[in-house]
Amino acid sequence: MLINAELTKLNTQDTVVLANNRQVLAFKKTFAIQHGNTQLPKALSWGQYLYHTWRQINPNSNLRFIDQIESRHLIKQSMQKLGQSTDQRLLDEVVKNNDYCANHLIDLSELTCSKIRSSELFSTWVNAYKNTKSALSLIDLHDLPSLIIKANVSITKPYIYGFKTLTPQQQLLFDTIGYQQINANNTHHISALTFDTTTSEILKAAKWAKAHFDTNPDKSVVIVSPQLNDIQHQLSSIFDQVFDNLLTEIGQKSYNISLGLRLNQYPLIQDLLSILTLSTQLQYNKIQSALFNQIATCVYVSGYQQERSARSLLMNQVLSLSVDEFSLDKIDKALSKCPILEAIINNIKRKKPSNNTLESHLLSFNSTLETWGFATDRNLSSTEYQLFKKYLKTSLGLNRLSLYHAKVSTQSAIAQLNNLTTQVIFQAQASKTNIQILGALEAQGLYFYEAWVLGMTNQFLPARLNSTRFIAHDISVTHQIPHTDYELIATDAKNTLKSLSSLADKVVFSYALTHLENEQLPSPLIEFNPAINTSHIQKISPIALESIIDTRTTHLEKPQIKSGVRILKDQMACAFKGFAHRLNTPSFDAPHIGINRLEQGSIIHNALQYIYQEITSKEQLLALSTKELDSLILNKINVALKRHPNSGFKKIEKLRLSRLIHTFIETDKQREDFCILATEQNITANIANLEFETRLDRLDQMNNGDKIIFDYKTGTTSIASWCGSAISDPQLPIYALTNNVQGAAFIELASNKINFKGLSKDPDSLPKQSKYKGKCQDWDEQLKIWQQTLNTASLDFQHGIATVLPNKNACDYCEFDLLCRIEK
Repeated sequence: MLINAELTKLNTQDTVVLANNRQVLAFKKTFAIQHGNTQLPKALSWGQYLYHTWRQINPNSNLRFIDQIESRHLIKQSMQKLGQSTDQRLLDEVVKNNDYCANHLIDLSELTCSKIRSSELFSTWVNAYKNTKSALSLIDLHDLPSLIIKANVSITKPYIYGFKTLTPQQQLLFDTIGYQQINANNTHHISALTFDTTTSEILKAAKWAKAHFDTNPDKSVVIVSPQLNDIQHQLSSIFDQVFDNLLTEIGQKSYNISLGLRLNQYPLIQDLLSILTLSTQLQYNKIQSALFNQIATCVYVSGYQQERSARSLLMNQVLSLSVDEFSLDKIDKALSKCPILEAIINNIKRKKPSNNTLESHLLSFNSTLETWGFATDRNLSSTEYQLFKKYLKTSLGLNRLSLYHAKVSTQSAIAQLNNLTTQVIFQAQASKTNIQILGALEAQGLYFYEAWVLGMTNQFLPARLNSTRFIAHDISVTHQIPHTDYELIATDAKNTLKSLSSLADKVVFSYALTHLENEQLPSPLIEFNPAINTSHIQKISPIALESIIDTRTTHLEKPQIKSGVRILKDQMACAFKGFAHRLNTPSFDAPHIGINRLEQGSIIHNALQYIYQEITSKEQLLALSTKELDSLILNKINVALKRHPNSGFKKIEKLRLSRLIHTFIETDKQREDFCILATEQNITANIANLEFETRLDRLDQMNNGDKIIFDYKTGTTSIASWCGSAISDPQLPIYALTNNVQGAAFIELASNKINFKGLSKDPDSLPKQSKYKGKCQDWDEQLKIWQQTLNTASLDFQHGIATVLPNKNACDYCEFDLLCRIEK
């Protein structure tokens, strides 16, 4: 990574101002190559140059310089004093527009006189911020250019390099003090490629980089992605596969992606902040269940390895409480089996929360982390070590913010610390590799052996129109804020293309026709070859076709199977559908929002299981008072729902279940006397030597001695489906054949009505129902028919019968469409 410029005329007395820190590093490397061991001139980024020059002019100034974090905090505080509530997005927008005003020399009086409410409000906030700075003798980065100009002292003319376009503020300063331009050499060869998808585009670029890595390891190449934030995970995944870097530490990878995340987006920092929050909750003995479980099983807490199993059991104990918050006395027994964790918690409880300065809170936070033994029990990886070191440096910002606050609560101090970690971008130190992946702005002004620029679509060049939130459009255009009118956009697009074209002597531009199934168009500034590039696709040699008889396969060797009920059901509906289960092709649930129908069915099954494990007869059911019944139902619903995250969907489901179960129990009370023998019982079935397990929802015994099996259904059912040539719901018939029972029935759990539908030897064993039985026979005769039908299906499955001959409803919701020739 170099810069493409002639530096032989520079000497050690010169000062060079570059657009960013990456250019500073590239300049130093280039200068060393061109000058050998000669001492480097001063190479500074724009911000560094302003601070260095101001300090040089005013070494004993009584003004204190504040960084971006402190400046942002004062802007937020100024807005709040004026009665404006602030959130992250609003504050981001205010800071950005304040930068626009400073960089483009927009006087706040222009906004005040614009007669636009948002502009007037913005100017009020920024004026309040400036007044605060003045009262406290503070200055920020935007104040430095005017202070340097007002000093009216002789300053060495700097050289400048790498600025795509100077802002009015930069132009004014450099025009005042004088400057010399270092021009980049522009000799390059351009090629433009088209791909079908973004995945193909990235894969080809990765293989191109790998070829350079293998043949020219000393030559630096770059892959530039304008959408780096959006496709970073896709880039990492593909490059890891091509470079064989899966499960490799960042510092040891063969390539480097220049993209960091906010500090509090990393798990280590999230756990650290959660520990501080939990410590406060422990002191008040009002503990969030999810937060406690997160920290109890946190690998960074002392004693995790020794107490891993016990802490997992402790987590299960907290989950079994089925509450969002709890007190420690609820888990005393389970906690006592984790002596290290228990000792930590007892030490934390002894500390009493109090209002204090942010500076004092920081000392307390460090003490708290020490008590938890944070990150001491386990060797940190290189990335984790760098993260923790960055956190310690960032947390010192609380000392500076302490100047602007009186005593605050612990919760408020944690919130301030979290805000600090939100504003710091962290990227782990990368390996010294010559394969760089950069964003478009980061690559500006650099030079490589070869370059590849991805994503050259019309969404990138030319850029979209920029609408400034707090600056009127005419003012934005007059002061040339980037992308605020089409002329500025066109000029910027040409400059950007020129900058990207200068990245190397050979530059590849590419774009994909589709990204995530969305169509894309190329940038109009580049002429792309319309032919889709397929050089990255491996050629496949055809093989001779083989004909087979596909209506029958080999005999089943092992008669012990899983999902036997489902297999026999499918075998009767369509022999091929039954055979397809032998292929063990997994199916995956489609993603959904909230609680889907399958989960709803499982939840109500579990809730009824828990209720009828406790209430085992009609007599006990009738003995419950209304209050006791309500409490029982609510408690069992909570247990059934405990593994689902808290949400509006969960609240609605809880209400729905409560109404439905109350309705069902009132119906159950009206049945003949019964006692419950089993709920959700696993049984082993054997149908013509085909063995499998199935689950029984409920088994009741009536006063007349009859045993009746029940299957809860949340949809519509029909017992006529038991009595055709194919049994469409064979679970109860299978159980009836393998156990001595005298009846079987569905319990339809519908919101408007509860229905019992079934067959029994004694009609009085079931509630009154429709007399329509379809082709069903009397109980004993029907058992014989079921035996014959199920035996036939079992033997067909074992013998490999796979004829594609579905019945009427067999293809509904079939999971084997890709294997089957039937056209729906």
